Amino acid sequence: MNRFWVFILGALLVGSGVLRAEDPDEAYLEVYSLVEQADALSANGKSDEALAKYRQAQIALRDFQRNHAEYKPKLVTYRANYLAQKITELSNTNSPAQRPGGPAGSRQGSANTGGSALPGGIVIKLIDPGAEPRKPLRLHPKEGDKQACVMTMKMSMEMAMGDIKNPEMKLPAMIMTMATTVKSVSADGDINYEMVMTDATVGDEPGVLPQVAEAVKTSLGNMKGLSSSGTRSSRGVNKATNMKMPSTPDAQTRQVVDQVKESFAMASAPLPDEPVGAGAKWEVKMPLKSGGIQMDQTATYQIVSFEEDKLVAKTTLTQRAANQKVENPSMPGVKLDLTRMNGTGSGETTIDLGKIVPLQVTMTAQSEAIMAMNSGAQKQEITVKVKTDVGMETK
Repeated sequence: MNRFWVFILGALLVGSGVLRAEDPDEAYLEVYSLVEQADALSANGKSDEALAKYRQAQIALRDFQRNHAEYKPKLVTYRANYLAQKITELSNTNSPAQRPGGPAGSRQGSANTGGSALPGGIVIKLIDPGAEPRKPLRLHPKEGDKQACVMTMKMSMEMAMGDIKNPEMKLPAMIMTMATTVKSVSADGDINYEMVMTDATVGDEPGVLPQVAEAVKTSLGNMKGLSSSGTRSSRGVNKATNMKMPSTPDAQTRQVVDQVKESFAMASAPLPDEPVGAGAKWEVKMPLKSGGIQMDQTATYQIVSFEEDKLVAKTTLTQRAANQKVENPSMPGVKLDLTRMNGTGSGETTIDLGKIVPLQVTMTAQSEAIMAMNSGAQKQEITVKVKTDVGMETK
């Protein structure tokens, strides 16, 4: 495997991405630089761009906290509160109801055109309340409830370096089995849960390079026994997640853990605040980090079937990322400048309101990233296209 392939595997394999700067002062300055950029955009009246940049800074700060937990906690807490305040302010300011000439309401006055700002920079906006009868969507599992969840992820990647196009690279199917238990439910509906990864392995997939299959298998093997505790609101919003490895993981395994954590959180399907019925449609905007790239994601849900506590919703995704630098310490002297990234996806989510985890999730997504690779005096444009299929079933 040549040097370029080694670098790409280090950067993108199984959602792996940026390994943060070792020096905490330098790492914090990178976060602060994003905040300054957002402040400048806000001061110049570019509120939409400022909001995206504040969300990017928020994700970067969370990563910083995870990797440098002991670094100036008062300063980091102040910066986190500052970002949360700015995101909330701009989310409300940018809503249609707050803009001059914007709509004052929605169909039958029941849709929230402005959206509601929630933990993690998530904003949920009801687009259409759907048909009567309507009711609020709230998760209501009981203490002690258990679910067995099997998540399967398949990925493939195509790359072009200048005019040279490399063959498609496939990863083996990653199959992870998790046991989820509801530990308690608070008076306001917050659900405290625990998840344990009981098994993690790879499936047979034709066309997978042996060295790639072995790398993925090793990382997944290190994850068996991983445990997680967290809190999810009755509207399916992940408030907190804390994952613990059974042993000290290497850098690649930590990145795989981050990807699984993010996938599990995304499977929560956040719900609107207002009562809805069949045909209802809402969107969920959130900042996230995937494949080492900080981005903004918009997910749209539309109910196609609704009976008692069970509903089926069609899902569409769009993702966009601003210009940013990507570095991989495993390849000293090689840097990537992301110039553009767009992604789309579609699928279906089946939810039982009496359960904390959706009964079934399917999602097919595609993304394209254009980057410039700098190695010494040379600069080369590379294009990376990634296809991902995710399936999850619970019992």
